Amino acid sequence: MVCVASERAIRRTVPTVSVWPLVALLVMAELGQIFGYHIRHIEEEPSHQLQQDLMDFIDLVPFEDVQRLMQYYYHYDVEVESAFDYVSTEDYTQIRLDIVNLGEVRSFRRYLDGIGFSVEKVWSELNKRFDADDIFAEPDESVRNLNLTTRGLNGLVDDILALLPQDEIILLFFDKLETSNDFSFFFEQIGSGEFENVLNMLQSSQQLRILLWRLQRHGFDIPGWIQLVQKYFSFSSF
Repeated sequence: MVCVASERAIRRTVPTVSVWPLVALLVMAELGQIFGYHIRHIEEEPSHQLQQDLMDFIDLVPFEDVQRLMQYYYHYDVEVESAFDYVSTEDYTQIRLDIVNLGEVRSFRRYLDGIGFSVEKVWSELNKRFDADDIFAEPDESVRNLNLTTRGLNGLVDDILALLPQDEIILLFFDKLETSNDFSFFFEQIGSGEFENVLNMLQSSQQLRILLWRLQRHGFDIPGWIQLVQKYFSFSSF
């Protein structure tokens, strides 16, 4: 069994994690409209420490608990196991490349880079804190004793959200707006008309819709996951 687990770990990655930087960004963009929060105008140039502000949010995620939960779902939920198997296929790899190479996605990424939000850096930091190999290893007694009712990939996302310290995240969000020039500047930009135009172009892309639909057929309901995040934090839908 150890040998099989090792082979699984080598040939698979964990797709559910890679969408979280963009999901988190879209949720933050919604916050100002939901709470009607006034963002103080920043006169001085940002000091380019936004990355550390974002890491403070990441540090609130209980990664060990999330990892154990994903390991449980992988071994005891057929839909999740099948979805993770699909990630190792050429079809998934091609869809992922097609999404990355879409003009609308490139424009969105360029805009984010321009205002200090590097998806690559956030993704890299997430990987440092998350050992995907353990998900495919045979579960130990602590994982087996979770004794959960699994509900497919959407259920997994829902259960991950339940592990997050909701109050701490919201408090940190407002604290950052008050104390960090970089975060305030960033939030001001994602509340701008320019960001709205770039986001609308992304959401209106017919090619992107088709590619996301193809992923959804295998359980990866990314628009649905965004709605789950919004629902968890009591936000309105896009």
